[in-house]
Formats: sequence, structure tokens, C-alpha cells
Amino acid sequence: MPVVRSALALLALCVIFGTAAPAQTSPDEAIFTISVLGPTSAKDVQVRYFVTDESGSRWSSTLAQANDDKVAIRVNTAGRSAKAFKALAYAPGCQFVTFSADDLSTSTRQADFQCVKLPTTELHGTVAAPSGQQNLQVEAMYVVRWASKFFSVPGASISPLALAKAPVDADGAFSMELPDFTADPLWSSLTKNATLMFFLEDGTGRRIAELKSPASLSRGGNLKVAASYPEVAFTVRPNNTASIQKSRQ
Repeated sequence: MPVVRSALALLALCVIFGTAAPAQTSPDEAIFTISVLGPTSAKDVQVRYFVTDESGSRWSSTLAQANDDKVAIRVNTAGRSAKAFKALAYAPGCQFVTFSADDLSTSTRQADFQCVKLPTTELHGTVAAPSGQQNLQVEAMYVVRWASKFFSVPGASISPLALAKAPVDADGAFSMELPDFTADPLWSSLTKNATLMFFLEDGTGRRIAELKSPASLSRGGNLKVAASYPEVAFTVRPNNTASIQKSRQ
């Protein structure tokens, strides 16, 4: 049966047992459904997942559709049989929830996401804003460096998770409230390998620069996740157009 781990406790799986799944899954069939409990909206839940076929090969997809109070995972297997499924889910300010189904042909294929709020911590930063730009804002994203370990896929890289945005003052200062991810029960065993990525956006929401944190506070130029932060002086990463485009995918 699928294993579902969340912040404070093991989430109870909905009791829906099905018969053996067909050898192949069509794009219209949900291989897994996450029921999102209120007051969280399904549209606010960000899901990243991998599917394993009968041969042990793994692949990911972006076909996670939020409708009403559910997130349906649909995978075009292109002739392959979806054998196992693993996912992580996050909603702004909530603890992480993980899902695992070792055998989709016999496992329960539905589970719940219930937000358990994390405490927050304030981040104060400064950035040298480009001259002539107005209505700038900073966007923070969570880089899931622990994805490789969780999904058992060496070198796995998944899209970062959106966290928060904050306006930039005329003097380049900004502040934002971030979740204290160190308070997540999964922190000590899994999620501590993570960083925060920051982008500078113009008044239209277009990313115009990727920001780099000081070396003493960063890993690979991204800010290390911590329980609290000193004031951070960000600089603009040189030649960052490619990474900006990649993070949008």
C-alpha cells in the first residue's frame, strides 16, 4: 500500500482499493489522485514525482492537474507499464508530504494532502537594482536537492518550488516571510539538503536576473536553508539567462 508521510504524523490513506491496473496507462487515466483537504486549494499544491515501469526505468512528467479539491497524476507511458509511483507535495507555508506506491496494480491509488503549517522566519535582503527599473520584486524558490535521495534516482533534478515574492524598495531593500523548513519533521532525515534560489522580476513579472547570495551563506550560489538569516546582500549572477529559462520549465 502507498506510504504517505507528512509533517506531524502519517497521513491516513483513503480506503479505495482497486483491481489490477491495466498493463498500460492512457494519458486520460489518473494513476494517482491526491485529495486536498481544506482550507488549502488544490491549485496551490505543487507536486513533483517519478514513475517506475516494469523494467525499473524511471521517468517524470508534468501531467499533474488540479481540479476542485483534487490533484490527478496522469502519465503518458508511451507503451510502458506504470509499476510504481513516488511523489512529494508542497503548498505555501506547509510541511512536506511524501507519497509512495510500490505496486500500482494492487496499491491504493489515492491519498490525502492536509496542510500542517510551519513556523515562519523573516528574510531581509538588499540587491543592487538595475537603473531605470521600477516596481521590482524578488521571487524566492526552494531547490529540492534531496530529490535524488528521495526518488532513488542518482543525479535527479526537478523544478524548484515557488515560495514567496516581495517588492523591492527604491534603495534595493526587501523583506519576505519564509517557512522555517528546519522545523519540518522530515528535516533531520531527508529535507535538510536544500537551498533557496532568488530571482529579480520587473513590473510585469518577467525575470530579469538571477540573484546570488554571499559565499559564506550559500551552496552553489544559492542561499542555504536555515532557521534564521542575517541580512543578505544579494548580487546579480553574471550570464544567467540560461538558468532563468531553465527554472521556468
